Amino acid sequence: MHTKNTYFSKLVLLISLTLCLSMVGANADSRSDNEAFSAAVKAVKARDYSRALTLFEEQANNAKHDAQYNMAVLLQAGKGRPRNYLDALYWGWLAQLGGIEEAEDIASDILDTLTEDDVKTVRARVGENLQSRLENGDINAISQFADYHLTILEEPDYSTAYIWYSIAVALNIPDMIDRRDDTEGDIEAKELARLQTEARELFEKYNFAPFNPKEAGGANES
Repeated sequence: MHTKNTYFSKLVLLISLTLCLSMVGANADSRSDNEAFSAAVKAVKARDYSRALTLFEEQANNAKHDAQYNMAVLLQAGKGRPRNYLDALYWGWLAQLGGIEEAEDIASDILDTLTEDDVKTVRARVGENLQSRLENGDINAISQFADYHLTILEEPDYSTAYIWYSIAVALNIPDMIDRRDDTEGDIEAKELARLQTEARELFEKYNFAPFNPKEAGGANES
């Protein structure tokens, strides 16, 4: 299991790197986010972890995946608030789905400390978060919702993942074709027509706005 010092090394490395990257090509829409993240970084460096959590949490609730990772780190270590494995796992999984690879290590460690019922509760919370983003028209939640059904659920749900990967491909979201096609290989032939029909119906129901490459990767990019 990783030590607290290891976690905080990752935290400092990630927030420093992300801050540097976010300042490159920052525009008016992202400037406030960069300022908030910068303030959170300063709070961490000043060991004001309570303030850092408050700042990170606001961004994490807006699907900023680097902030979600930092929430997981601080909550797992019990800095700024009492240690809370349930919340740390919740934010860790969301960060993992958002492309923060380091979050997978935190989630893996926490899973060893919780009961099956606890883990089930957190899985449901993550699913509800993603479903809410879909209902609000967040196109960046589509691939994450599909990934959730393959990587976070106790038993992979290939059918639901296939539906949402299919929608992602239809919206021209990058890197989704292989995921859709790979998942199709795990679907029984007799189920394909039904799932494709359901994908079309959901595609029409949600009527997502066209994909904007500048918003690729969700809330992680400027």
